[in-house]
Amino acid sequence: MAELDNLTKRKLESIFGMSGGYVLDFTNATFGDFIRTAIGIEPYDKYGTELSKARLLRAIWEGEPDYLVAKLNLELLEHQRVTAMLSGREPSAIEAALYDELKAQFAPLIEPSNPANTAFLAKDFGQIDLAELPRALSSQSIVEARLHEIDTCLEAGAPLAVIFLVGSTLEGVLLELGKANATEFVAAPGAPVDRTSGRTRPIDQWRLVDLIAVSHNLRILSDDVFKFADHVRNFRNYIHPRQQLAEGFEPRMETARIAQQVLRAALADLERSSASDATELATATQEPIA
Repeated sequence: MAELDNLTKRKLESIFGMSGGYVLDFTNATFGDFIRTAIGIEPYDKYGTELSKARLLRAIWEGEPDYLVAKLNLELLEHQRVTAMLSGREPSAIEAALYDELKAQFAPLIEPSNPANTAFLAKDFGQIDLAELPRALSSQSIVEARLHEIDTCLEAGAPLAVIFLVGSTLEGVLLELGKANATEFVAAPGAPVDRTSGRTRPIDQWRLVDLIAVSHNLRILSDDVFKFADHVRNFRNYIHPRQQLAEGFEPRMETARIAQQVLRAALADLERSSASDATELATATQEPIA
């Protein structure tokens, strides 16, 4: 878990305007969406709906690992900076100094060049046979074309294009699989619930983060895909330049290569899942009838 010293907390609370339970210009709903997008957790489900925004942020500081706390704080700092810039307000000298100090403090904690990323990139998922994917998937030819286009974008040094292609392809494949297995998907842990009605949302309203979480809980996707999916699950946020600016997202080639590896790992998982289903079916048809 992250351990922020008292001085760092004081700096953060000052620049985020956390007196009175607030955090910057967020409402409860927009703050929940921001946290979900930034670090992939459902904050009010995990920490409780009764918390103020400031208390929720403090709970995250105490309850989440260093790299997630650093990532969230950096995105909040960038949100504060961009909001001020778009409103035409110049930051004070104190705000500018705090921003620079805190960014320098947290940036090294989310450095992408780490042993876990290196090990994941080095994994060999073998030759993916798209013809062996689950029969419910009808878009194998499109997936194959996109895999080639992803290679082309990597060779051209276009990381943002890679992230868009990977995110949309993975979302499309999992959405099609979810619709074909709707009963299992909507009943699985992690299926998104509409807070107004209390009912599970229709699958065609699920986001990529929901599809990944449920597919992982159903053991369709491996731990590798679930762990490294941060690199693609929020791809829709960066389609519009203004949103990309607001979140301060700067795609890197390493991020793009990890995204490609996530897609390859997911396809390998789906191929394995399909083969397992076929084996179970063959075994069932060979059993004698009592």
